[in-house]
Amino acid sequence: MNRETKNRSHPSLATTESTDNRLEIFYVLYPIFKEEVFKRREQMIWLITFASAFLLVLLVTLPALMHWSTQQSPASWLAISGVALFSGLCAYLILQHAERHRMAKQQLIALEQALGFYQEGWQPNGEALFPKNWQSDWSMDHSVRIYLTILAAFTIMVFCAILVQL
Repeated sequence: MNRETKNRSHPSLATTESTDNRLEIFYVLYPIFKEEVFKRREQMIWLITFASAFLLVLLVTLPALMHWSTQQSPASWLAISGVALFSGLCAYLILQHAERHRMAKQQLIALEQALGFYQEGWQPNGEALFPKNWQSDWSMDHSVRIYLTILAAFTIMVFCAILVQL
């Protein structure tokens, strides 16, 4: 008797196997999505740290580098273009990581909901394992706006430093 025939003849066995298969899938997927959420957040932090440090070093060294250049030099406009491209690329990468972070977080919450972590009765006092606000608090996170504001501020400061030298 094969597995399908056995499952049809014993409905409780099919339900148990189905539940076991789902739990195995959750045991595999949950850590993957949890790690993805943390990894994307960390990568955004490293990107803004690198970009800010680079633009700050550029801001500090720019007056010394531009002091010897002539007025209205094409190098100044190339420098502005390079800084704009660098900042644009960093902003794009931050937004890309933010979107992937959002998707992983949504999937993680879907898995937590499927496991019933937000339903009451998990703890001895009858409360849910996770607070219900955890399902939506992440959507009000302002960190990406802060990262992009910092990037824009440093970019504008470098632009101003270059234009003052012209």
